[in-house]
Amino acid sequence: MRTTWFLRALVTTLAGATLGCAFFTKSDPVVLRYFSPETIGARPDPVGVAQAMPPSRLDLRMGRVNSASYVKDRIAFRDKDFEIGYYEELRWTEKPEAYLRRALGRALFEEQGVRRIISGPGPTLDVDLDAFEELRSPRHAARIQVTWLLHDDQRVQVEETFTIERAIASSEPGGPAGIAAAMGEAFDESVKRVAGRVMVALSRSAPTTSPPNAAGGP
Repeated sequence: MRTTWFLRALVTTLAGATLGCAFFTKSDPVVLRYFSPETIGARPDPVGVAQAMPPSRLDLRMGRVNSASYVKDRIAFRDKDFEIGYYEELRWTEKPEAYLRRALGRALFEEQGVRRIISGPGPTLDVDLDAFEELRSPRHAARIQVTWLLHDDQRVQVEETFTIERAIASSEPGGPAGIAAAMGEAFDESVKRVAGRVMVALSRSAPTTSPPNAAGGP
């Protein structure tokens, strides 16, 4: 009987100690904060752009837009050449590849007037987002690396990998406003670079047609 009582008292004491320890060591809940590299600044009205732009003879299929496996909605940072980490409370509103696909579609099909290929042969644009991170050492910067290639059914016409960095104004690593602002600048520059190079490549490969009633015509 005394043994049973002793065991019950011991269990009660241990349970109370465990609860008390959990009470005093309970950490604050993580409050998630969400950011986007897409700027809210005024963009060209696609309707106005389309009306002011002559009809385009350039066609393009938007192929795959993928990202490296570590590029997620969690904001990543790099302290060293080979080490990647994530902020527990900082998130992008979407996976970065979604931003890239949307921005390239807007730049090429809405602002430049390229005709989107839905089916059939034609040039295809594939894009890989290789890096999308805060670089904390040896310099503090937002870093984006993109590989894009333009190809048809037989061969790759153009292929390029480039890296763009923009200094982060905040001197303290992990400052979310500074990260988002610098990443937005690097992101905009990346989209402009891909769109500009693709337009040049499409223009070079576009078939040329002789105007009606040209010399030698009927």
